[in-house]
Amino acid sequence: MSQSADSSAPTKDNPYQSKLLVNRLLTAGSDKETRHFELSLEGSSLSYEPGDSLGVIPQNSPQVVDDLLKAVGLTGEERVQIGEASLTLRDSLTFRLACTTLSKIQIKKFNEFAKSDKLTDLLLPANRDAFADYLWGRELIDLFSEFPQQGMSADDFVGLLRPMPPRLYSIASSIKAHEEQVHLTVAIVRYDTHGRKREGVCSSYLADRVGTNIPSYFHPNKNFKLPQDGNVPIIMVGPGTGIAPFRSFIEERRAVGSTGKNWLFFGDRSSKTDYLYGEEWEKYRSDGLLTELDLAWSRDQAEKEYVQHKMLTKGPELFAWLQDGAYFYVCGDASRMAKDVDLALRQIAATEGGMSEEDAAKWVKSLQKEKRYLKDVY
Repeated sequence: MSQSADSSAPTKDNPYQSKLLVNRLLTAGSDKETRHFELSLEGSSLSYEPGDSLGVIPQNSPQVVDDLLKAVGLTGEERVQIGEASLTLRDSLTFRLACTTLSKIQIKKFNEFAKSDKLTDLLLPANRDAFADYLWGRELIDLFSEFPQQGMSADDFVGLLRPMPPRLYSIASSIKAHEEQVHLTVAIVRYDTHGRKREGVCSSYLADRVGTNIPSYFHPNKNFKLPQDGNVPIIMVGPGTGIAPFRSFIEERRAVGSTGKNWLFFGDRSSKTDYLYGEEWEKYRSDGLLTELDLAWSRDQAEKEYVQHKMLTKGPELFAWLQDGAYFYVCGDASRMAKDVDLALRQIAATEGGMSEEDAAKWVKSLQKEKRYLKDVY
């Protein structure tokens, strides 16, 4: 029974309480912290498809909540109304409200109380760039630290906040390979700005603060699916945590006996510390399940190497696979990586297909129209 087939399936408003089974560091010795999580679906009859995501509803760190209450000058015992529920302010901040992110709307609302000339000036359309610079690396607590507000009521404070949004993570497992389980690959966000230690709300919740159960639900992705025909070849480009859905793809194809060829491009900082699921990929290669495996390491040599560079060096083979009907998948960073991969694909089409720049762009568009060029980017 998949979530989409069952009207009683979990949602973000009525999540499934999944037990955390495994929390394993994948990047020992790296300055990047990436973890593998395994969650139980035991007894739930829930299922999912490769390419789907898991929505996780996190909790804010008690330290973040304590620091924010102190900065605002409230105890946390005040009662506030959140929707139809009456809760203490502390519980509201911990479980129901986003209390780290900072937006232009929040600053406008805050300035109705602060009446700061500096904020008024920054909010002017002409100062858009200066406002973006100010916003970078700051959280709500920084506003209260810089512009202290005495006597703000709990209700007024809650009026500045929005509901805690769930976080969606690409699923890194096939349920056919891991019965009654769902796996995630998560980069843990930790950094320092403006004299404070910061952490990603959901990634640090999973890494450090999960109790017995994790509130979660499945988020189907009908636009990022394996070909229905298991004989069709697939090309997967997934640097960093973009590897997650491709682990599910390969596990699924092995479980159902698909005969189509599989090609993976993976990249990260160093082969010694950042080769996520490296032992699995090497085994799949030696078993012949992975027909091709291309790895790009940005810090293992003087010149940085990324997945798009590997694609260009394999241009003739890659173009031949696509001409032969292969599906092309990209998962990971939307702002740079996905654009660089798209550009590399157009360059390959131009070079190997003898196309003009315009025709190469049309050819790549045609792959998208045929639903053979699929992206899961964020």
